[in-house]
Amino acid sequence: MKTNKIVLPNAIMLGEVSRFLDEGRSVIIATKGASMSPFIRGERDSVELLKMPGVEVGDIVLCQLTPGHYVLHRIKAIDGQNITLKGDGNLDGTEHCTVNDVCGTVVAILRKGEKRIDCTTPCFKRRSRSWVNAPRIVRRYALGIYRRIKIL
Repeated sequence: MKTNKIVLPNAIMLGEVSRFLDEGRSVIIATKGASMSPFIRGERDSVELLKMPGVEVGDIVLCQLTPGHYVLHRIKAIDGQNITLKGDGNLDGTEHCTVNDVCGTVVAILRKGEKRIDCTTPCFKRRSRSWVNAPRIVRRYALGIYRRIKIL
């Protein structure tokens, strides 16, 4: 089945995605950028989002940081209503938001639209936790190699 690709500015498109998620719908969006490498590669992977009743450390979430500015990153820490986010491909940078700023949670990564990786399984969560907790130097070199050879 062939689908048409529509490209909209992020502020408009992700605002509509957020509205659909609030209505209880599942939404699939194409990704851009390298901030979630190696788990999600921009321009190749898509993600399936759902509005979940709660979020926890390790979840990959779509958040609105400021009006019209959205980010798809992993939850690094939760302190009450405050959340710290960090992209898997970022060595140092973090973002901050609140629980109310979370639009949806990634429940699956779709590789080239064919292979579905369930992000809710214990195996995926263990792999993610291993990557996030790896020493900075290990992540730095692994990301450097990954970006040069673009591991499939």
